[in-house]
Amino acid sequence: MRVRASLLGLLSVVAVSVSAAQVAQQLARGGDFVFKFNGADYRITGAANFQESFNPRDPIRLDFSDLNNDTVALDVLLDLRPFANINRQVPLLAQVLSDGSNEAVIRWRGTDNPNICVEVSDDGFSANILIFEVTGVLTGRVRRVPCAPDPYNTLGRNTHLEIVKEGGDAENNLRVRAYLFCLQNPFTIITVDVFNIRWAGSGGGLPRRLGNVNGDCVINDSDLLQILLGFGTNNAAADVNGDGIVNDSDLLITLLNFGQSV
Repeated sequence: MRVRASLLGLLSVVAVSVSAAQVAQQLARGGDFVFKFNGADYRITGAANFQESFNPRDPIRLDFSDLNNDTVALDVLLDLRPFANINRQVPLLAQVLSDGSNEAVIRWRGTDNPNICVEVSDDGFSANILIFEVTGVLTGRVRRVPCAPDPYNTLGRNTHLEIVKEGGDAENNLRVRAYLFCLQNPFTIITVDVFNIRWAGSGGGLPRRLGNVNGDCVINDSDLLQILLGFGTNNAAADVNGDGIVNDSDLLITLLNFGQSV
């Protein structure tokens, strides 16, 4: 195994000074987070009238992106399949309401007009409905916690940010408007209001794409060593950029981010 001296020589000149990033920035840097739905109540009014509850769901990983090009890379696509067996993703656009070195408050809000007929069968309600409008909002308080393994065992790395529900029903709700039996008639319209939503999450840490191949909360000699030991192989655990081979590119990324921590 031979590693180019020019790359190794960077160790002598790389001196990364990482300022204490704000919490929302740290969350975005992680690239994703775990969303854990712990249950909710829902009420159906209109052509049908009753109230039921949703059971908790398994945690899911949600990727961050900047869907509306506002430079806030905290937007997510919420998949409705785990919650109501609806094959649809609702874009939730993020707004940072407050941000500091120890905590932030972020609101995700979305609207969708799918116009799709689906069979919904879950937790007490079963019917074919034509969904024509979906609106929702989730608000979370993001707090620094000690770096530790992802509590939901989903991200494959340590995390240092926990997300807890912030506010009541006005800040955390989902509304679906649809035609019952997929019949577009004023007399078949139903409104599904989801309230008392209970959720939490976890994120942050440093992702592999920055060179944190061992998943802890710092990019250091341990990460470099793992890359060097896997150099020239297809070892996915040491493949920083995910191109299928551990090579100079992975080493360079790690060197450029050397010293970063949370």
